[in-house]
Amino acid sequence: MRKILTVLLASLTLLLTNMVTSTAVYAKSKPQLSDYTYRVVNSVQRLIALKKYSDAHEKLQHALEGASRKFDKAVLMQQIGYLYSMQDNYPKAIEYFAKAIKSQGLPVEVAQQVRYALGQLYLAQEQYKESIATLQQWFAVSKTTEEKPQSSAYVLLASAYAQVEDYRHVVAPMKQAIKLSDSPSENWYLLLMAAYHELGQYQNMVGVLKSLTTQYPTKKRYWTQLSGAYMELEQEKKALAALEMPYNLGLMTDEKEILRLSNFEAFMSIPYRAATILETAMQQGNVERSAKHVEQLGSFYHQAQELDKAIESYQDAYQMAPTWDAQQRITKLMLQNKDYQGVLAFAQTPSPDANADNKAELKYLTGMAYFELHKTSKALEAMKKAVQSKEVKPMAQAWISYLQG
Repeated sequence: MRKILTVLLASLTLLLTNMVTSTAVYAKSKPQLSDYTYRVVNSVQRLIALKKYSDAHEKLQHALEGASRKFDKAVLMQQIGYLYSMQDNYPKAIEYFAKAIKSQGLPVEVAQQVRYALGQLYLAQEQYKESIATLQQWFAVSKTTEEKPQSSAYVLLASAYAQVEDYRHVVAPMKQAIKLSDSPSENWYLLLMAAYHELGQYQNMVGVLKSLTTQYPTKKRYWTQLSGAYMELEQEKKALAALEMPYNLGLMTDEKEILRLSNFEAFMSIPYRAATILETAMQQGNVERSAKHVEQLGSFYHQAQELDKAIESYQDAYQMAPTWDAQQRITKLMLQNKDYQGVLAFAQTPSPDANADNKAELKYLTGMAYFELHKTSKALEAMKKAVQSKEVKPMAQAWISYLQG
């Protein structure tokens, strides 16, 4: 929004210069302006060009005090307003431009230029309601003239509405501005999108963001915003597809963003792709190879039923941060994967935080591995130690009865 205002106000000086020039030309071609006032206006323009603002102001005020004709007064007030604007005295410029319009002495074409400049000045002075009212009047009058509003006029009105948070009235002029332009500004789309967001119109946001991603495909934020809009609409597949685009384009290098994408892939039941994304990111150094992230990699492979890779990742994480919960998970997964020798090796040394019950449970798990390896005596020995665990005692006793039978 601030960028749009900067551009609009930067055009104000050019508008004012053109406005003064057109006034002089109009005055020369029409008989309404007195010869004296016409000569004053020309003299003042030369003084302004030399930046002799005090002299110019003195001439204009003197002429205004002696003027009796409506057209002369209106032109002189317009010139004074222009002079104040050149000195960045916007409040005074507003005062005289408003007087010039109110006098109804200016030709329609010139009055429209003054009115448009006044709308911009009100906006610059944060007098947003006055800016809106002035611009609405400008649009109303423009319907009766041959000169039709350009995109910039619609953007100006939309910007004023945005400043008073009247987002419903931002939409129509911004859409018209974009429609009229062969090359709409990126900021115009952003203002329209912001209005839709404030109104909770996420489907319309999607339309704007599609335009932005088409025109600026390498700007990652538009893809992530598009994904967010789809999420608001509960269109999760489209949200994921939008989020994948910056990754596929090589734009996603931030750790949080990559983790978000990989978690989203897993959430959408695509765990193998989640694992691939996370593993690649760790290899490239975009995601820290921490115990937490490596364990997460293991969980993705686990969901994908890639048990060998899951166990390998879990074990790598365990080496970085050995805990009982991790050891229990890995041991059970090894049993599920029929890696009985692996169970015996891994469960041989309990984790540092394992208590007596945990150690007894490890014996129960190793007992099952021994049984599968047809080492009955070893299995029985392990189960007898496992009964010390309250949790597995009933199962261990059942195994003992079976093995001894």
